[in-house]
Amino acid sequence: MGSAAAMFLAQHGLSVCLLERRPTASPHPRARGISVRTMELYRAAGIEPDIRLAGEDDFQFVLGDTLTGPHQPVPRIDAETMSRLSPTTPYSCDQNKVEPILRRRAEELGATIYFGSAATAIEQTDDDVTVLVETRSTPHDQQPQSAPPRRIWARYLVAADGANSKLRSKAGIGRHGRDVPGVGLSALFEADLDDALRGRHVSGLIAANHGAVLFPKGTVREHHWLGLTPRPEQENLDDDTASTAAISAIRSVVGDPTLAVHLCSVLTWKTGAYVADRYRDRRMFLVGDAAHIMPPYGGFGGNTGIADAHNLAWKLAAVCTGEAPDALLDTYERERLPIAEFTVDRVMNRGFGPRSAESTPVPPQQTAAHISLGDRYPTQGTEPTHRPYSDPTVSAVTPGMRAPHVRLREPAVSTLDLLDPRGFTFLTSDESGFAAALQSQTVRGVRACVVRQTDVLDVAAWEKLYANTATGGVLIRPDGIVGWCTDDAPPEPGAAVAAARARCLTYDDFPASRHIDIDGE
Repeated sequence: MGSAAAMFLAQHGLSVCLLERRPTASPHPRARGISVRTMELYRAAGIEPDIRLAGEDDFQFVLGDTLTGPHQPVPRIDAETMSRLSPTTPYSCDQNKVEPILRRRAEELGATIYFGSAATAIEQTDDDVTVLVETRSTPHDQQPQSAPPRRIWARYLVAADGANSKLRSKAGIGRHGRDVPGVGLSALFEADLDDALRGRHVSGLIAANHGAVLFPKGTVREHHWLGLTPRPEQENLDDDTASTAAISAIRSVVGDPTLAVHLCSVLTWKTGAYVADRYRDRRMFLVGDAAHIMPPYGGFGGNTGIADAHNLAWKLAAVCTGEAPDALLDTYERERLPIAEFTVDRVMNRGFGPRSAESTPVPPQQTAAHISLGDRYPTQGTEPTHRPYSDPTVSAVTPGMRAPHVRLREPAVSTLDLLDPRGFTFLTSDESGFAAALQSQTVRGVRACVVRQTDVLDVAAWEKLYANTATGGVLIRPDGIVGWCTDDAPPEPGAAVAAARARCLTYDDFPASRHIDIDGE
Protein backbone atom coordinates (compact mmCIF):
# COMPACT_ATOMS: atom_id res chain seq x y z
CA MET A 1 0.00 0.00 0.00
CA GLY A 2 2.97 2.28 0.52
CA SER A 3 3.72 2.21 -3.21
CA ALA A 4 0.21 3.41 -4.07
CA ALA A 5 0.38 6.14 -1.44
CA ALA A 6 3.75 7.30 -2.78
CA MET A 7 2.39 7.41 -6.33
CA PHE A 8 -0.73 9.40 -5.41
CA LEU A 9 1.25 11.85 -3.26
CA ALA A 10 3.86 12.35 -5.97
CA GLN A 11 1.05 12.87 -8.49
CA HIS A 12 0.15 15.97 -6.49
CA GLY A 13 3.71 17.26 -6.77
CA LEU A 14 4.76 16.55 -3.20
CA SER A 15 8.27 15.51 -2.21
CA VAL A 16 7.84 11.86 -1.21
CA CYS A 17 10.18 9.28 0.33
CA LEU A 18 9.04 5.64 0.48
CA LEU A 19 10.69 3.16 2.85
CA GLU A 20 10.05 -0.32 1.44
CA ARG A 21 10.72 -3.02 4.03
CA ARG A 22 11.36 -5.80 1.51
CA PRO A 23 14.65 -5.68 -0.41
CA THR A 24 12.90 -7.04 -3.50
CA ALA A 25 9.34 -7.70 -4.61
CA SER A 26 7.73 -10.82 -3.15
CA PRO A 27 7.31 -13.60 -5.74
CA HIS A 28 4.04 -14.56 -4.03
CA PRO A 29 0.98 -12.88 -5.60
CA ARG A 30 -0.88 -12.41 -2.26
CA ALA A 31 -3.80 -10.66 -4.02
CA ARG A 32 -4.99 -10.17 -7.58
CA GLY A 33 -8.48 -8.64 -7.81
CA ILE A 34 -8.56 -4.96 -8.81
CA SER A 35 -11.93 -3.26 -8.40
CA VAL A 36 -13.40 -0.99 -11.04
CA ARG A 37 -12.91 2.03 -8.76
CA THR A 38 -9.24 1.20 -8.25
CA MET A 39 -8.86 0.87 -12.01
CA GLU A 40 -10.39 4.34 -12.37
CA LEU A 41 -7.76 5.70 -9.98
CA TYR A 42 -5.00 3.91 -11.88
CA ARG A 43 -6.42 5.37 -15.09
CA ALA A 44 -6.18 8.89 -13.66
CA ALA A 45 -2.59 8.17 -12.57
CA GLY A 46 -1.65 7.09 -16.09
CA ILE A 47 -0.92 3.42 -15.40
CA GLU A 48 -4.08 1.65 -16.57
CA PRO A 49 -2.41 0.42 -19.80
CA ASP A 50 0.54 -1.00 -17.81
CA ILE A 51 -1.79 -2.83 -15.42
CA ARG A 52 -3.73 -4.35 -18.31
CA LEU A 53 -0.53 -5.45 -20.01
CA ALA A 54 0.66 -7.18 -16.82
CA GLY A 55 -2.69 -8.78 -15.97
CA GLU A 56 -5.28 -11.13 -17.39
CA ASP A 57 -7.84 -9.68 -19.77
CA ASP A 58 -10.36 -12.52 -20.17
CA PHE A 59 -10.71 -13.49 -16.51
CA GLN A 60 -13.34 -16.13 -15.74
CA PHE A 61 -14.16 -17.36 -12.22
CA VAL A 62 -15.99 -20.68 -11.97
CA LEU A 63 -17.62 -22.57 -9.09
CA GLY A 64 -17.01 -26.27 -8.60
CA ASP A 65 -16.04 -28.96 -6.14
CA THR A 66 -12.84 -29.78 -8.06
CA LEU A 67 -10.96 -28.57 -11.11
CA THR A 68 -11.57 -31.95 -12.74
CA GLY A 69 -15.33 -31.91 -12.14
CA PRO A 70 -18.16 -29.80 -13.58
CA HIS A 71 -18.02 -26.01 -13.27
CA GLN A 72 -20.56 -23.24 -13.02
CA PRO A 73 -19.37 -19.83 -14.31
CA VAL A 74 -19.63 -16.95 -11.87
CA PRO A 75 -21.86 -14.36 -13.57
CA ARG A 76 -19.95 -11.45 -15.01
CA ILE A 77 -21.34 -8.03 -15.68
CA ASP A 78 -21.78 -7.62 -19.42
CA ALA A 79 -19.70 -5.09 -21.33
CA GLU A 80 -22.61 -2.78 -22.16
CA THR A 81 -23.77 -2.56 -18.55
CA MET A 82 -20.20 -2.01 -17.37
CA SER A 83 -19.68 0.76 -19.90
CA ARG A 84 -22.62 2.62 -18.37
CA LEU A 85 -21.01 2.43 -14.92
CA SER A 86 -17.39 3.26 -15.69
CA PRO A 87 -14.93 3.99 -18.50
CA THR A 88 -12.89 1.01 -17.29
CA THR A 89 -13.55 -2.46 -15.85
CA PRO A 90 -12.54 -4.61 -12.88
CA TYR A 91 -9.32 -6.42 -13.64
CA SER A 92 -7.16 -9.29 -12.54
CA CYS A 93 -3.46 -8.68 -11.98
CA ASP A 94 -1.25 -10.30 -9.35
CA GLN A 95 -0.04 -7.95 -6.62
CA ASN A 96 3.59 -8.82 -7.29
CA LYS A 97 3.05 -7.51 -10.85
CA VAL A 98 1.16 -4.39 -9.74
CA GLU A 99 3.65 -3.22 -7.10
CA PRO A 100 6.57 -2.59 -9.52
CA ILE A 101 4.24 -0.58 -11.78
CA LEU A 102 3.15 1.60 -8.85
CA ARG A 103 6.73 2.15 -7.72
CA ARG A 104 7.96 2.93 -11.23
CA ARG A 105 5.21 5.51 -11.70
CA ALA A 106 5.93 7.02 -8.27
CA GLU A 107 9.58 7.45 -9.23
CA GLU A 108 8.61 8.96 -12.59
CA LEU A 109 6.59 11.52 -10.65
CA GLY A 110 9.57 12.32 -8.42
CA ALA A 111 9.30 10.00 -5.41
CA THR A 112 12.41 8.51 -3.81
CA ILE A 113 12.25 4.82 -2.86
CA TYR A 114 14.58 2.98 -0.48
CA PHE A 115 14.36 -0.83 -0.45
CA GLY A 116 15.23 -2.99 2.53
CA SER A 117 14.48 -0.11 4.89
CA ALA A 118 11.91 0.52 7.59
CA ALA A 119 10.89 3.16 10.11
CA THR A 120 11.80 1.97 13.61
CA ALA A 121 10.67 5.01 15.58
CA ILE A 122 9.21 8.44 15.04
CA GLU A 123 9.50 11.75 16.86
CA GLN A 124 6.68 14.25 16.39
CA THR A 125 6.54 17.98 17.07
CA ASP A 126 3.86 20.52 16.28
CA ASP A 127 5.57 21.25 12.96
CA ASP A 128 7.13 18.05 11.69
CA VAL A 129 7.91 14.37 12.17
CA THR A 130 11.34 12.76 12.27
CA VAL A 131 11.63 9.11 11.24
CA LEU A 132 14.44 6.89 12.49
CA VAL A 133 15.40 4.51 9.69
CA GLU A 134 16.85 1.02 9.85
CA THR A 135 18.37 -0.44 6.68
CA ARG A 136 18.00 -4.19 6.95
CA SER A 137 19.35 -5.27 3.58
CA THR A 138 20.37 -3.63 0.33
CA PRO A 139 19.28 -5.03 -3.04
CA HIS A 140 22.14 -6.08 -5.28
CA ASP A 141 21.23 -3.41 -7.82
CA GLN A 142 21.03 -0.54 -5.30
CA GLN A 143 24.23 1.46 -4.96
CA PRO A 144 25.58 2.09 -1.43
CA GLN A 145 25.25 5.86 -1.89
CA SER A 146 21.53 5.42 -2.50
CA ALA A 147 20.94 3.99 0.98
CA PRO A 148 18.56 6.12 3.07
CA PRO A 149 19.79 8.48 5.79
CA ARG A 150 19.48 7.35 9.38
CA ARG A 151 16.96 10.10 10.08
CA ILE A 152 14.39 11.56 7.71
CA TRP A 153 12.51 14.79 8.40
CA ALA A 154 9.04 15.30 6.92
CA ARG A 155 5.91 17.35 7.34
CA TYR A 156 3.77 14.21 7.64
CA LEU A 157 4.15 10.43 7.81
CA VAL A 158 1.90 7.85 6.15
CA ALA A 159 2.12 4.52 7.98
CA ALA A 160 1.50 1.63 5.58
CA ASP A 161 3.41 -1.00 7.54
CA GLY A 162 0.81 -3.74 7.44
CA ALA A 163 -1.65 -5.53 9.69
CA ASN A 164 0.84 -5.82 12.55
CA SER A 165 1.80 -2.16 12.23
CA LYS A 166 4.51 -1.26 14.73
CA LEU A 167 3.93 2.43 14.10
CA ARG A 168 0.25 2.04 15.00
CA SER A 169 1.14 0.16 18.18
CA LYS A 170 3.79 2.69 19.22
CA ALA A 171 1.24 5.47 18.77
CA GLY A 172 -1.10 3.65 21.16
CA ILE A 173 -3.86 3.25 18.58
CA GLY A 174 -6.07 0.28 19.35
CA ARG A 175 -8.34 -1.77 17.10
CA HIS A 176 -11.94 -2.90 17.33
CA GLY A 177 -13.39 -6.00 15.71
CA ARG A 178 -12.82 -9.71 16.08
CA ASP A 179 -10.38 -12.44 15.27
CA VAL A 180 -10.76 -14.95 12.45
CA PRO A 181 -9.57 -18.24 13.97
CA GLY A 182 -7.10 -20.47 12.21
CA VAL A 183 -4.29 -20.04 9.72
CA GLY A 184 -4.59 -19.67 5.96
CA LEU A 185 -2.25 -21.24 3.44
CA SER A 186 -1.05 -20.08 0.03
CA ALA A 187 1.03 -22.15 -2.37
CA LEU A 188 2.68 -21.58 -5.74
CA PHE A 189 3.23 -24.86 -7.53
CA GLU A 190 3.93 -26.68 -10.78
CA ALA A 191 1.75 -29.54 -12.00
CA ASP A 192 0.24 -30.79 -15.24
CA LEU A 193 -3.39 -29.65 -15.10
CA ASP A 194 -4.24 -30.30 -18.75
CA ASP A 195 -6.26 -33.44 -18.00
CA ALA A 196 -8.22 -31.63 -15.28
CA LEU A 197 -8.97 -28.60 -17.44
CA ARG A 198 -9.79 -30.56 -20.59
CA GLY A 199 -9.45 -27.44 -22.71
CA ARG A 200 -11.78 -25.36 -20.52
CA HIS A 201 -10.91 -21.72 -19.85
CA VAL A 202 -10.62 -21.30 -16.08
CA SER A 203 -8.88 -18.28 -14.62
CA GLY A 204 -9.94 -19.06 -11.07
CA LEU A 205 -11.80 -21.96 -9.44
CA ILE A 206 -13.76 -21.29 -6.25
CA ALA A 207 -13.90 -24.70 -4.55
CA ALA A 208 -16.21 -23.70 -1.72
CA ASN A 209 -16.39 -27.18 -0.21
CA HIS A 210 -12.62 -27.02 0.34
CA GLY A 211 -12.56 -23.35 1.34
CA ALA A 212 -10.10 -22.87 -1.50
CA VAL A 213 -9.41 -20.83 -4.59
CA LEU A 214 -7.19 -22.22 -7.37
CA PHE A 215 -5.69 -20.03 -10.09
CA PRO A 216 -4.19 -22.07 -12.94
CA LYS A 217 -1.17 -20.41 -14.50
CA GLY A 218 -1.71 -18.57 -17.75
CA THR A 219 0.08 -16.19 -20.07
CA VAL A 220 0.83 -13.74 -17.24
CA ARG A 221 1.54 -16.13 -14.35
CA GLU A 222 4.51 -18.49 -14.12
CA HIS A 223 3.00 -20.88 -11.56
CA HIS A 224 -0.34 -22.27 -10.46
CA TRP A 225 -1.59 -20.68 -7.23
CA LEU A 226 -3.76 -22.23 -4.49
CA GLY A 227 -5.19 -20.33 -1.55
CA LEU A 228 -6.86 -21.96 1.49
CA THR A 229 -9.03 -20.00 3.91
CA PRO A 230 -7.97 -19.99 7.59
CA ARG A 231 -8.81 -23.10 9.60
CA PRO A 232 -7.89 -24.23 13.12
CA GLU A 233 -6.11 -27.42 12.01
CA GLN A 234 -3.49 -25.29 10.25
CA GLU A 235 -2.57 -23.34 13.40
CA ASN A 236 0.65 -25.20 14.16
CA LEU A 237 2.05 -25.83 10.69
CA ASP A 238 5.82 -25.64 10.29
CA ASP A 239 7.67 -25.60 6.96
CA ASP A 240 7.47 -29.37 6.49
CA THR A 241 3.87 -29.84 7.58
CA ALA A 242 2.78 -26.77 5.59
CA SER A 243 4.25 -28.31 2.45
CA THR A 244 2.53 -31.61 3.15
CA ALA A 245 -0.79 -29.86 3.77
CA ALA A 246 -0.38 -27.82 0.58
CA ILE A 247 0.22 -30.88 -1.60
CA SER A 248 -2.75 -32.69 -0.05
CA ALA A 249 -4.99 -29.67 -0.61
CA ILE A 250 -3.83 -29.20 -4.20
CA ARG A 251 -4.63 -32.82 -5.04
CA SER A 252 -8.05 -32.55 -3.39
CA VAL A 253 -8.99 -29.31 -5.14
CA VAL A 254 -7.73 -30.53 -8.51
CA GLY A 255 -9.54 -33.83 -7.98
CA ASP A 256 -6.55 -36.09 -8.66
CA PRO A 257 -5.17 -37.94 -5.59
CA THR A 258 -2.03 -39.03 -7.46
CA LEU A 259 -1.20 -35.68 -9.10
CA ALA A 260 2.54 -34.99 -9.27
CA VAL A 261 3.06 -31.63 -7.53
CA HIS A 262 6.22 -29.52 -7.31
CA LEU A 263 5.94 -26.76 -4.71
CA CYS A 264 7.65 -23.48 -5.55
CA SER A 265 6.62 -21.44 -2.51
CA VAL A 266 4.35 -21.91 0.50
CA LEU A 267 3.12 -19.21 2.87
CA THR A 268 0.92 -19.35 5.95
CA TRP A 269 -1.02 -16.32 7.12
CA LYS A 270 -3.52 -15.10 9.69
CA THR A 271 -6.29 -12.59 9.22
CA GLY A 272 -9.01 -10.94 11.24
CA ALA A 273 -11.79 -8.37 11.05
CA TYR A 274 -10.37 -5.26 12.66
CA VAL A 275 -10.47 -1.51 12.13
CA ALA A 276 -8.17 0.93 13.89
CA ASP A 277 -9.83 3.10 16.53
CA ARG A 278 -8.19 6.15 15.00
CA TYR A 279 -6.59 6.83 11.62
CA ARG A 280 -4.52 9.79 12.78
CA ASP A 281 -1.96 10.44 15.48
CA ARG A 282 -0.94 14.08 15.11
CA ARG A 283 1.25 13.98 11.98
CA MET A 284 1.00 10.26 11.29
CA PHE A 285 -1.79 8.62 9.27
CA LEU A 286 -2.67 4.94 8.88
CA VAL A 287 -3.52 3.47 5.48
CA GLY A 288 -4.19 -0.04 4.16
CA ASP A 289 -3.79 -3.01 6.48
CA ALA A 290 -2.34 -0.75 9.17
CA ALA A 291 -5.78 0.89 9.33
CA HIS A 292 -7.99 -2.14 8.71
CA ILE A 293 -7.68 -5.86 8.14
CA MET A 294 -10.31 -8.16 6.68
CA PRO A 295 -10.38 -11.64 5.15
CA PRO A 296 -9.33 -11.64 1.49
CA TYR A 297 -12.78 -12.75 0.37
CA GLY A 298 -13.69 -10.62 -2.66
CA GLY A 299 -10.45 -8.63 -2.64
CA PHE A 300 -12.03 -5.77 -0.69
CA GLY A 301 -9.11 -5.21 1.70
CA GLY A 302 -6.53 -4.10 -0.84
CA ASN A 303 -8.98 -2.01 -2.85
CA THR A 304 -10.20 -0.28 0.31
CA GLY A 305 -6.58 0.54 1.11
CA ILE A 306 -6.02 2.06 -2.33
CA ALA A 307 -9.03 4.32 -1.77
CA ASP A 308 -7.59 5.30 1.64
CA ALA A 309 -4.33 6.43 0.07
CA HIS A 310 -6.10 8.33 -2.71
CA ASN A 311 -8.39 10.13 -0.25
CA LEU A 312 -5.49 11.14 1.97
CA ALA A 313 -3.14 12.25 -0.83
CA TRP A 314 -5.09 15.27 -2.08
CA LYS A 315 -5.74 16.45 1.46
CA LEU A 316 -2.06 16.28 2.40
CA ALA A 317 -1.25 18.16 -0.81
CA ALA A 318 -3.81 20.87 -0.02
CA VAL A 319 -2.40 21.34 3.48
CA CYS A 320 1.27 21.19 2.46
CA THR A 321 0.75 23.83 -0.24
CA GLY A 322 -1.11 26.13 2.13
CA GLU A 323 -4.45 25.75 0.35
CA ALA A 324 -6.20 24.22 3.36
CA PRO A 325 -5.89 24.20 7.14
CA ASP A 326 -4.56 21.18 8.99
CA ALA A 327 -8.11 20.41 10.12
CA LEU A 328 -8.89 19.13 6.61
CA LEU A 329 -6.74 16.10 7.44
CA ASP A 330 -9.19 15.10 10.17
CA THR A 331 -11.74 14.36 7.44
CA TYR A 332 -9.57 11.46 6.25
CA GLU A 333 -10.63 9.44 9.29
CA ARG A 334 -14.19 10.77 9.23
CA GLU A 335 -14.64 9.67 5.63
CA ARG A 336 -12.61 6.48 5.41
CA LEU A 337 -13.04 4.81 8.81
CA PRO A 338 -16.82 4.25 8.39
CA ILE A 339 -16.17 2.81 4.92
CA ALA A 340 -13.70 0.30 6.39
CA GLU A 341 -16.16 -0.70 9.13
CA PHE A 342 -18.95 -1.12 6.60
CA THR A 343 -16.74 -3.16 4.27
CA VAL A 344 -15.45 -5.44 7.04
CA ASP A 345 -19.02 -6.01 8.16
CA ARG A 346 -20.07 -6.97 4.62
CA VAL A 347 -17.18 -9.38 4.21
CA MET A 348 -17.85 -11.13 7.51
CA ASN A 349 -21.60 -11.35 6.89
CA ARG A 350 -20.96 -13.12 3.59
CA GLY A 351 -19.30 -15.95 5.42
CA PHE A 352 -15.78 -17.24 5.24
CA GLY A 353 -14.32 -20.74 5.13
CA PRO A 354 -15.21 -24.22 3.82
CA ARG A 355 -18.88 -24.78 2.95
CA SER A 356 -21.02 -26.54 0.40
CA ALA A 357 -21.09 -25.18 -3.12
CA GLU A 358 -24.86 -24.73 -2.88
CA SER A 359 -24.61 -22.42 0.12
CA THR A 360 -21.63 -20.34 -0.97
CA PRO A 361 -22.56 -16.67 -0.90
CA VAL A 362 -20.36 -15.77 -3.87
CA PRO A 363 -21.67 -12.53 -5.34
CA PRO A 364 -21.71 -11.81 -9.06
CA GLN A 365 -19.03 -9.40 -10.20
CA GLN A 366 -21.80 -6.90 -10.88
CA THR A 367 -22.43 -6.66 -7.15
CA ALA A 368 -18.72 -6.22 -6.42
CA ALA A 369 -18.51 -3.48 -9.06
CA HIS A 370 -21.48 -1.69 -7.52
CA ILE A 371 -19.95 -1.91 -4.04
CA SER A 372 -16.64 -0.42 -5.17
CA LEU A 373 -18.40 2.57 -6.75
CA GLY A 374 -20.91 3.18 -3.95
CA ASP A 375 -18.81 4.73 -1.16
CA ARG A 376 -20.66 7.66 0.37
CA TYR A 377 -18.95 10.13 2.66
CA PRO A 378 -20.71 12.28 5.27
CA THR A 379 -21.27 15.86 4.21
CA GLN A 380 -22.06 19.01 6.14
CA GLY A 381 -25.29 18.58 8.04
CA THR A 382 -25.60 14.79 7.64
CA GLU A 383 -26.03 12.47 10.57
CA PRO A 384 -22.84 10.65 11.67
CA THR A 385 -24.72 7.34 11.60
CA HIS A 386 -25.50 7.64 7.89
CA ARG A 387 -25.04 4.49 5.81
CA PRO A 388 -21.70 4.91 3.99
CA TYR A 389 -22.98 3.34 0.76
CA SER A 390 -25.49 4.20 -1.96
CA ASP A 391 -26.32 2.37 -5.19
CA PRO A 392 -24.25 4.14 -7.87
CA THR A 393 -26.63 3.06 -10.64
CA VAL A 394 -29.52 5.15 -9.35
CA SER A 395 -27.70 8.10 -7.80
CA ALA A 396 -27.53 11.41 -9.63
CA VAL A 397 -24.68 13.73 -8.66
CA THR A 398 -24.68 13.62 -4.87
CA PRO A 399 -22.28 15.40 -2.51
CA GLY A 400 -20.06 12.84 -0.81
CA MET A 401 -20.28 10.30 -3.65
CA ARG A 402 -18.10 9.60 -6.68
CA ALA A 403 -18.95 11.75 -9.67
CA PRO A 404 -20.93 9.52 -12.06
CA HIS A 405 -19.49 8.30 -15.33
CA VAL A 406 -21.26 9.31 -18.53
CA ARG A 407 -19.99 8.30 -21.94
CA LEU A 408 -18.67 11.14 -24.08
CA ARG A 409 -17.50 11.39 -27.65
CA GLU A 410 -13.76 11.28 -28.30
CA PRO A 411 -11.17 12.50 -27.45
CA ALA A 412 -12.53 12.17 -23.90
CA VAL A 413 -14.56 8.99 -23.47
CA SER A 414 -15.96 9.71 -20.00
CA THR A 415 -16.91 12.57 -17.75
CA LEU A 416 -14.25 11.14 -15.42
CA ASP A 417 -11.60 11.91 -18.04
CA LEU A 418 -12.49 15.60 -17.73
CA LEU A 419 -11.55 15.72 -14.05
CA ASP A 420 -8.33 17.29 -12.80
CA PRO A 421 -6.55 14.69 -10.61
CA ARG A 422 -4.51 17.49 -8.98
CA GLY A 423 -7.28 20.01 -8.41
CA PHE A 424 -11.00 20.70 -8.34
CA THR A 425 -13.20 20.51 -11.43
CA PHE A 426 -16.46 22.33 -12.10
CA LEU A 427 -18.76 20.68 -14.65
CA THR A 428 -21.59 22.58 -16.25
CA SER A 429 -23.44 22.62 -19.57
CA ASP A 430 -23.07 25.24 -22.26
CA GLU A 431 -26.67 26.34 -21.59
CA SER A 432 -26.18 27.17 -17.91
CA GLY A 433 -25.57 30.56 -16.35
CA PHE A 434 -22.12 29.39 -15.30
CA ALA A 435 -20.84 28.68 -18.81
CA ALA A 436 -20.11 32.17 -20.10
CA ALA A 437 -18.80 33.40 -16.75
CA LEU A 438 -16.34 30.55 -16.25
CA GLN A 439 -15.09 30.67 -19.83
CA SER A 440 -14.02 34.27 -19.28
CA GLN A 441 -13.06 34.04 -15.61
CA THR A 442 -10.51 31.79 -13.90
CA VAL A 443 -11.27 30.41 -10.46
CA ARG A 444 -8.16 29.56 -8.45
CA GLY A 445 -7.59 25.80 -8.17
CA VAL A 446 -10.59 24.89 -10.32
CA ARG A 447 -10.67 23.46 -13.84
CA ALA A 448 -13.85 24.66 -15.55
CA CYS A 449 -15.37 22.17 -18.00
CA VAL A 450 -18.30 23.30 -20.12
CA VAL A 451 -19.99 20.25 -21.65
CA ARG A 452 -21.94 20.69 -24.88
CA GLN A 453 -24.78 18.41 -25.89
CA THR A 454 -22.74 17.37 -28.92
CA ASP A 455 -19.92 16.19 -26.60
CA VAL A 456 -22.18 13.62 -24.94
CA LEU A 457 -22.57 10.12 -26.34
CA ASP A 458 -25.09 8.88 -23.77
CA VAL A 459 -27.44 11.87 -23.63
CA ALA A 460 -30.07 10.07 -21.54
CA ALA A 461 -27.51 9.26 -18.82
CA TRP A 462 -26.18 12.83 -18.85
CA GLU A 463 -29.66 14.29 -18.46
CA LYS A 464 -30.43 11.85 -15.63
CA LEU A 465 -27.17 11.92 -13.68
CA TYR A 466 -26.11 15.52 -14.33
CA ALA A 467 -29.56 17.07 -14.66
CA ASN A 468 -28.62 20.07 -12.55
CA THR A 469 -25.91 21.15 -15.01
CA ALA A 470 -28.57 22.40 -17.44
CA THR A 471 -28.94 25.47 -15.22
CA GLY A 472 -26.33 24.93 -12.50
CA GLY A 473 -23.22 22.83 -12.05
CA VAL A 474 -21.17 20.34 -10.04
CA LEU A 475 -17.91 20.94 -8.15
CA ILE A 476 -15.79 17.78 -7.95
CA ARG A 477 -12.88 17.28 -5.57
CA PRO A 478 -9.42 16.09 -6.69
CA ASP A 479 -10.34 12.54 -5.60
CA GLY A 480 -13.38 12.47 -7.90
CA ILE A 481 -15.92 12.97 -5.11
CA VAL A 482 -18.73 15.48 -5.56
CA GLY A 483 -18.17 18.39 -3.20
CA TRP A 484 -21.01 20.72 -4.15
CA CYS A 485 -24.03 20.86 -6.46
CA THR A 486 -26.24 23.73 -7.44
CA ASP A 487 -29.31 23.94 -9.64
CA ASP A 488 -28.99 27.64 -10.40
CA ALA A 489 -26.28 30.12 -11.30
CA PRO A 490 -26.01 33.02 -8.81
CA PRO A 491 -25.30 36.59 -9.91
CA GLU A 492 -21.55 36.01 -9.45
CA PRO A 493 -20.90 32.42 -10.62
CA GLY A 494 -17.13 32.56 -10.19
CA ALA A 495 -17.39 33.75 -6.60
CA ALA A 496 -19.89 30.99 -5.83
CA VAL A 497 -17.55 28.30 -7.17
CA ALA A 498 -14.61 29.77 -5.24
CA ALA A 499 -16.67 29.81 -2.04
CA ALA A 500 -17.74 26.19 -2.57
CA ARG A 501 -14.12 25.13 -3.09
CA ALA A 502 -13.11 26.95 0.10
CA ARG A 503 -15.84 25.13 2.00
CA CYS A 504 -14.61 21.77 0.67
CA LEU A 505 -11.15 22.65 1.98
CA THR A 506 -12.34 23.44 5.51
CA TYR A 507 -15.31 21.17 6.33
CA ASP A 508 -15.33 22.70 9.79
CA ASP A 509 -18.83 21.48 10.63
CA PHE A 510 -18.31 17.80 9.84
CA PRO A 511 -19.91 15.45 12.36
CA ALA A 512 -17.64 13.16 14.32
CA SER A 513 -17.55 9.57 13.12
CA ARG A 514 -19.01 6.77 15.20
CA HIS A 515 -18.06 3.13 15.16
CA ILE A 516 -20.23 0.51 13.49
CA ASP A 517 -20.34 -2.71 15.49
CA ILE A 518 -18.20 -5.31 13.69
CA ASP A 519 -17.74 -7.58 16.69
CA GLY A 520 -20.40 -9.94 15.37
CA GLU A 521 -22.27 -9.91 18.65
